[in-house]
Amino acid sequence: MANDNLDVLLRTTDNTTMSLEQSRKFNNTKRKINGICKELTLETQKYDPQKTVDNIDSYLSSPNKLDRILYSEISNYVFSLEVAGRGIFATNLEKLLLYSLDEKNSVSDDSEKMIIKIYDHFHLALRQIDNVKNLLAIGIEEAKDDWKKQIKDTEKEYISILGIFAAVVLTFVGGITFSTSVLQSISAVSAFRLLLVVDFLAFVLINVIYILVKFIFTINDRDAKLFNIKALNISCLAIALVVIISWLFKANRVPDFFSNFLPWCK
Repeated sequence: MANDNLDVLLRTTDNTTMSLEQSRKFNNTKRKINGICKELTLETQKYDPQKTVDNIDSYLSSPNKLDRILYSEISNYVFSLEVAGRGIFATNLEKLLLYSLDEKNSVSDDSEKMIIKIYDHFHLALRQIDNVKNLLAIGIEEAKDDWKKQIKDTEKEYISILGIFAAVVLTFVGGITFSTSVLQSISAVSAFRLLLVVDFLAFVLINVIYILVKFIFTINDRDAKLFNIKALNISCLAIALVVIISWLFKANRVPDFFSNFLPWCK
């Protein structure tokens, strides 16, 4: 719909459509602006401001020109330059502006105004380039941060899976090994030594599993309430203490001691 409206606006009375490429004023203005820009990219040592002033005077005196400067052509030309080219352009343009402002050179007011406009628009284009670079840099940094975050989350998931698997394996293997060793040694050692070893192994196994599960929750930034490890550790220490005291006082001889006083044991 918008294209149809634009075609209607560009149609002439004889039903033909005008094109900017067919406009002599537009093409002449475009060619002159590009010529001035090309002159400003010459080597600074070879650049002559008076030649640019002559070209501007020729452009201003030409009947086939637009009433306004094609700033878009200046922007496109500046955007296409490399960093070194923009530096040369800026140096030559500053040299041209200083030349036009010097009253000894007798530059016309119209030419001086056009030079000032070109100078002003050039620096505006430079600012636009810097803004685009800054936006690109910010976008790249944000993309990097997002990518790092995704990688970190993926690593956390893998570690969590491996940690859960390790906890399950450790629990089952440790429990089975623990039970097997207890049953095999139940008649080979004293009851006190067996109880101390069993208590110590239970203490180690419980704390290893707790630390592993706590680590999994920590790397995933979760604060879950696990079993009361402090109470279990106190219980294990209390059992060990009772066993040691019983061992020191030879509690295993208590039944033999009382059997001497019981008539049915004689």
